[in-house]
Amino acid sequence: MVNAVKGLYLSCNIPMAQFIINMNASLPQSQKFIIHFLDNMHLFVRSDMAGMIRSAISDFRDANTYEKPV
Repeated sequence: MVNAVKGLYLSCNIPMAQFIINMNASLPQSQKFIIHFLDNMHLFVRSDMAGMIRSAISDFRDANTYEKPV
């Protein structure tokens, strides 16, 4: 019998993939969103968590962006 899971294929660079993996690891088991690690730069995640992942990445980028002082 075939088991199918609906999800999203994420392709990103290695540091961003590690950020997503660490974010997933910090959640309780019932909220984990990574379905399968494909390789260092590709992940298969639950499709209902796309908005949460995008907002976490946006917050991470905003927090780690250098702005030249005036």
